[in-house]
Amino acid sequence: MKHFLIRYITAPLLLLVLAMQQSTAQVRISGMVEDADSHQGLASVSIWAVKGKYGAISNETGRFFIQADPGDTLEFTMVGYIKYDLIVPAISATLNISLKRQMFNLGGVAVRGRNYQRDSAATRAEYDKYFNYKKPTAGDFFRTLPANPVTALTYLIPNKTRKRKEAFRGQLEYWEKENYVDHRYSPELVNRMTKLDGNELDSFMLRYRPSYQFLEESTEYDLLLFIKKSFEKYQQDKKSFMKKEDLPDTTASK
Repeated sequence: MKHFLIRYITAPLLLLVLAMQQSTAQVRISGMVEDADSHQGLASVSIWAVKGKYGAISNETGRFFIQADPGDTLEFTMVGYIKYDLIVPAISATLNISLKRQMFNLGGVAVRGRNYQRDSAATRAEYDKYFNYKKPTAGDFFRTLPANPVTALTYLIPNKTRKRKEAFRGQLEYWEKENYVDHRYSPELVNRMTKLDGNELDSFMLRYRPSYQFLEESTEYDLLLFIKKSFEKYQQDKKSFMKKEDLPDTTASK
């Protein structure tokens, strides 16, 4: 009898939850977030839906996309830039978002560079509920079912909000690792070790960019040795390429 009552109660509730999920037609907002002055794409920009309470992050080239409810407000935020608000239109759209740099009245105060530990801690605090979010398990379902069958059912149904939380957490963790790599494998450090600069420095850093796993386990000495050996290989490859370029073209005589 007890099992019959549970099925009798949960069946209409299941239909109700499904109907509620399909009642809101969302639109896709995509495009690129760029620096208003240089027009370069900005990575790791936070895009937050104010009413929906979910978000996304721009990729390494500034590209982004997010599913949102028409009329909701999207907040584009990044450290050092002025927040940009966008009202979600009624139809899907591709947009370019330009962020202006935040201007500060320094008043003679010494300017310090970005602090990775401080910025990472601030991001963790701001998005704490996403970093600590755990996917519901079967145990959560059975513990919740007697007291709140509607909530328990949401653990079994593919839920857009839950999927967004999981995806957003994955993005946050990905960019936290990328920022850690940028913090330790900095242009200043590589320039000091190799004396490269400009486009050649950018090309070298991209080609020999270390992984997060390597940096997490390595000491400062390990990193310096990695850069030194990478630069030696870079110079050898460069010499080999130049020698090939100097060889005469014999194909025309054959």
